[in-house]
Amino acid sequence: MDAFALAVRWLQFGSATLLTGVFAFLVVVAGPAVPRDDTDVRARFRAFDAALVRLALWTLGLTLAAGGLDLLRQASVASGLGLRASLAPATVLAVLGETRFGSTWMVRQAFLLLLGLLLLFREGEESPADWLALRLEALVLAAGSLGLVSAAGHAASAEDQPLLAIALDATHLMACGAWLGALLPLARGLAWTARLPDQAGARTAAAMTQRFSALGLGAVATLTVTGVYATWEQVRSIPGLIGTAYGRWLLLKLGLFGVLLAVAAVNLCVVKPRLAAAAVVARAAVPSLARTLRRQVLVEATLGGAILAVVAVLGVTTPARHDAISWPLSFRFAWEATRTLPGVQTRVAVGSQIAVLGLVTVLLAAIVNRRRRGLAALAGALAIVLGAALALPPIAVDAHPTTYVRPAVPYAAASVVEGRRIYRADCAVCHGVAGWGDGPAAAGLRPRPADLTAKHTGDHTAGDLFWWVSHGIAGSAMPGFVDRLPPEARWDVINYVRLLGAAEAARGFGPVAVPRPSIVAPDFAYTTGTGGAGDGRALKDFRGQGPVLLVLFTLPDSLDRLVRLNEIYATMRLVGGEIIAVPIRPVADLYRRIGDRAIFFPLVVDGATEAAETYLEFRRDLTAPGQLPEPPVPSHLELLVDRQGYLRARWMPKDGGGWTDPATLVAEVQRLGREVTVAPLPSEHVH
Repeated sequence: MDAFALAVRWLQFGSATLLTGVFAFLVVVAGPAVPRDDTDVRARFRAFDAALVRLALWTLGLTLAAGGLDLLRQASVASGLGLRASLAPATVLAVLGETRFGSTWMVRQAFLLLLGLLLLFREGEESPADWLALRLEALVLAAGSLGLVSAAGHAASAEDQPLLAIALDATHLMACGAWLGALLPLARGLAWTARLPDQAGARTAAAMTQRFSALGLGAVATLTVTGVYATWEQVRSIPGLIGTAYGRWLLLKLGLFGVLLAVAAVNLCVVKPRLAAAAVVARAAVPSLARTLRRQVLVEATLGGAILAVVAVLGVTTPARHDAISWPLSFRFAWEATRTLPGVQTRVAVGSQIAVLGLVTVLLAAIVNRRRRGLAALAGALAIVLGAALALPPIAVDAHPTTYVRPAVPYAAASVVEGRRIYRADCAVCHGVAGWGDGPAAAGLRPRPADLTAKHTGDHTAGDLFWWVSHGIAGSAMPGFVDRLPPEARWDVINYVRLLGAAEAARGFGPVAVPRPSIVAPDFAYTTGTGGAGDGRALKDFRGQGPVLLVLFTLPDSLDRLVRLNEIYATMRLVGGEIIAVPIRPVADLYRRIGDRAIFFPLVVDGATEAAETYLEFRRDLTAPGQLPEPPVPSHLELLVDRQGYLRARWMPKDGGGWTDPATLVAEVQRLGREVTVAPLPSEHVH
């Protein structure tokens, strides 16, 4: 990580935050806190205000300089050259004119230059309204410049709603500027009140503290809401939070933020009430309390600077949602994988109730008698720990560094076919052709090879399987293939193993769609060889549009069926369905073999071999031949995929009934097309 880049970004964030905070403090805190009826204090305040404006001008210059350095840094990154070479005008102009960073940078600098002109040539501040108007304008320009950072940051690359992500991230930064940036001005303000006459100083210090508390509470609420959204957008999961560099830096930021909130809570709940009371009845104690508060505020400011340093690191770190996850723990919690085990549901139910009771006790502790508050909070915390100790261990399963790794190869027919070839060569001898753990070498192995089609295999993540395929399983005969197979080949094997499990789960499928979609239809790309509108497509292109009937056929056995399907094709299209026909065996002269029969739905030419070999795994059924490790290959097989991309129904002519009458098929397609969506669009990768 480039130390220069981090220093520049920290300097830029810090100075822009302070610049926003100065004017937020003047507008929201200091100006309203000064007594309007005390001309002496108002005169003294004008000098204090001028000092803060001078601080803003120096900070503005620092922000502009940091922006210039950041432009050179970005030019160096974009060109791949060093900092000195990036000074070339052509390189800088290319960054400014051809990148999002450049466009955003120019607008930000324009805001800052306008702010500089406003401050340098200000005049006519005699009336309170004019004074307020100028500082409000300055606050808008400073906060706008700070918020615009989001337009060239991680938020701009949000997948779903980038404009919303940018707006919320900009709000997050401006709230940070209004609160953290105002801490140093507050410390200076408290020092200034100490030099005022006793009564005026006490009243002003108490008013400043009161108003800053309101500002801080609003900012913290805003930071919490926008921060939760940003965390979801950039991280998306607990594994991403724990298992990536971005996630761990974010955890550090949250930890520092928690400490900052604790210090702020002490100021809010202890020091501020004492200061407010002393301003009324014991003004002699005000200077001491103000000094204490000032020290606490400086601690907050230091923590804020540390948080901004972490923010600078996050800005140049790949977001967790785009980064490979390396799980650091030897376990994970998996409810779906453990909920059917004996006693698990009971322990989780009891433990969760105890933990909830403890949480409620902790929350109630905040409003009970002070003398009992600590005891109640301690009892609640112990209940939470006890509940967690009871509920969590039963749902813990082993985990590995690759447990949450995102598969590098999509779940597609080409990968499945290659995985099948490798599996037959290297895995079937132990796990068996069908994956049942009954291969020729299985009888002499202890423990026995795993049944790869059983539920426990589906309970593991693709990353778990990748770890075992790569490194083997300790205490068993399972070897590792990390030195024999490249990563892509190992993912191919995992895709095939997932297909074996899916085929086993689909044994009971019939012509009526199963009610709960769970089996993802492997994708495949195809062309029809006609060069028409149906060429160059993939099965996943139909997701979100309508059901697809996959027809695996042979010639001449399937000719009559293809003709009957063509008779209902127009009706299928009217109800939102599609038909894609795939030859089970390669047919070099497919269209000549079809002859003069009119077939208007796509007939797959390129891509047919991979698609047929993949979907023929779903020929396994509950009949005696269908339960063989290698069931006979049918001459015709039809599979119905819903509009979300899940396999839902199957029919073979040998079954009789069902879709023998094409009208029954049309009715099923129409029913699926109207079905309320109960499952999300599947990922391109197995999980």
